[in-house]
Amino acid sequence: MKGVKSIDKGDYTIDVHYDYYYDSGDWEQPPCEDLEIEKVELNGHDITNFYFDYVDIDDEIDEKCLDHARENNN
Repeated sequence: MKGVKSIDKGDYTIDVHYDYYYDSGDWEQPPCEDLEIEKVELNGHDITNFYFDYVDIDDEIDEKCLDHARENNN
């Protein structure tokens, strides 16, 4: 599932485009999930490289995206 988590802070908006995978598993395999951030925009400007170089150190944005993906996984 592809999705976008928007984080609006008033002065700026960050849009994180991600790809989310979830498999509920079966009796042989446990459930698994994966989240891959594909693109990050700040007020419409692509900052993906900057994000991975400097911001990705903090897991807060990743956690918000993962929560968003789980809530919207249909």
